Amino acid sequence: MATVLLFDSADEVARLQYHMLHAAPDLQIEVTSDAFRAVESTARSRPDVVVVDLGLEGPTGPELVRRLCASSPTTSVVARSTARDPQRIAETLAAGAAGYVLREEGPEVVLGAVRAALGGSVVLSAMVATAFGAEVARTVVRAMELETELDELRANVSQGTSAKADFLANISHELRTSVTVAKGIAYVLRNPNVPPEEREQFIEQLQSSLDSLMQIVDEIITIAELERGTFALEVANVDLGPLVRHAVDEVSRSYPFVPITAQVPDTFHAIADGARIGGVVRELLDNACRYSPAGQPVELLARTLDEGVVVTVTDRGEGLDRSITNQAFDQPFSTGEPTLRKERSGPGVGLHLARQVILEHGGVMWADPLPGGGTRISFCLPIREGQRLAAPPVGVS
Repeated sequence: MATVLLFDSADEVARLQYHMLHAAPDLQIEVTSDAFRAVESTARSRPDVVVVDLGLEGPTGPELVRRLCASSPTTSVVARSTARDPQRIAETLAAGAAGYVLREEGPEVVLGAVRAALGGSVVLSAMVATAFGAEVARTVVRAMELETELDELRANVSQGTSAKADFLANISHELRTSVTVAKGIAYVLRNPNVPPEEREQFIEQLQSSLDSLMQIVDEIITIAELERGTFALEVANVDLGPLVRHAVDEVSRSYPFVPITAQVPDTFHAIADGARIGGVVRELLDNACRYSPAGQPVELLARTLDEGVVVTVTDRGEGLDRSITNQAFDQPFSTGEPTLRKERSGPGVGLHLARQVILEHGGVMWADPLPGGGTRISFCLPIREGQRLAAPPVGVS
């Protein structure tokens, strides 16, 4: 005959004992209402099952279960509690309990748990299993989400490491090219026999090489400021018209074989750091001209909409896949090498930096590959103080 020790309050012990004597005459029932006596009785008589209330005075919760299991390793412990907390349930089962039921579920559920424990099973009542199962399901889903996030993080770290290695190679090429040109021109200028007109041309080329070097250095410094959180804008209500037209003139001189058609209003105002936005426009135009075939026009369209000031630059080059453009936006060291010829790629910070500057203004930047080839890159800036844009303006492409 199996022996069952009931530990609970006096009234509850009487109720459980009465039910089991009538419903389970094959069980020998012992009772106690004291936690320390329960542990002593378990150690002395080694019952097959102990049913314990986890909330009475003395050792409680998982600690009581651990003491009972230690006093008689062959005894199965069925815990009763008012607690539905999945963590509490898990801690109780981890302490060695073979079952967990709620006090409100009544003597029938307790007897069912005792029968299951006698059969060597670990049992949760229906109400406990529902609550615990839901938490387990949430935990499993969250674990899967975390695993996915971890995989993405690993991939991003790997891509970032590879991108930085590519950046170092690209930046070395860019710096070496400009420095080599500057050194060559300096060597030529040492010759006093160079005609004045040629000397002037060489000085212009030297200035261009030094400007290129300074642009690269400035971009790297700005990226570092953005990452450190020390980047600062000097925003005001500024007319962007002259700044955009000046950027068009500058880039046109650098790419004489790529025509630039620009539609720029006489005046159009935005809340912006004018110098920074001028740099963004130059970057977009430079990229567009860099990848456009000779003779194919680059188009710039500036306009004021209800949502803000929109500037769009369109080229007719090979075109950037949207994923490559997004990568160039998000990663400061991406050059889009899978689709662009090596000799055309720059340091790889321009598009990322341009987008970050626009975001710092509270604006948005997006790119659209064109079906017939080429890429259209646009940005929108606020025209009111404190305005921030969360998505590309409706109806703009």
